[in-house]
Amino acid sequence: MMVSMGAVSQETPVVTIVHDCQVIDIPEALLEDHDLTVDYILTPTRVIATGCERPKPTGITWSKISCEMMRKIPVLRSLHYREKQRGKDVTLQDEHQRLLETCSQQTAPPSAVRRPWNPPQLEPSSVQGEDVPSNTVYVGNLPWDTRVSELKRALRERGTAPLRLTWQGPQHRAFLHYRDPASAQQAISCLQGLRLGTSTLRVALARQQRASDLAGDGAREATS
Repeated sequence: MMVSMGAVSQETPVVTIVHDCQVIDIPEALLEDHDLTVDYILTPTRVIATGCERPKPTGITWSKISCEMMRKIPVLRSLHYREKQRGKDVTLQDEHQRLLETCSQQTAPPSAVRRPWNPPQLEPSSVQGEDVPSNTVYVGNLPWDTRVSELKRALRERGTAPLRLTWQGPQHRAFLHYRDPASAQQAISCLQGLRLGTSTLRVALARQQRASDLAGDGAREATS
């Protein structure tokens, strides 16, 4: 995280303090790209210069970060949003696994993949008119019989409960209002692949929808 924030570099020395009995040699095969090696080890009796030439991590390995970690470590959400804006690959561990599952289903023979039938749902609006704030998340393809309590429960289970929820059940959609764009982006990442009943929900920034949708027919507010 400190590399991503620009607080340290490859030249920044890393020092650790341990007991003499804790100093052991670790096989190179056990190290991974995200492991941070140290330059100096301080024990009660000596100072050890490791002379390690292994490159230090160049930033956050997002494919090893889960939605649960994002929920528990607020600074990760800010860094995730910042690096996504820079065009970096910030696919999370959960998203990576879902992509692999999707690819394996697409390459399987048609007879091996059974897909549930979903009735046609209202498509999201095209990009027209005034943009709504980017801290609002659009959730579409809601099943016709979904209750707002079911959606709120699913959001809590994924650690993405919004500050406020605008419910438009008759239009098969809802809008989730978060504190800031970083929280909205993190919610989108964690909600990818979310299913209610047999329907996979569509999740995107609400600024990609028409601002008038937020005040559409049948809209009502629901606090989380």
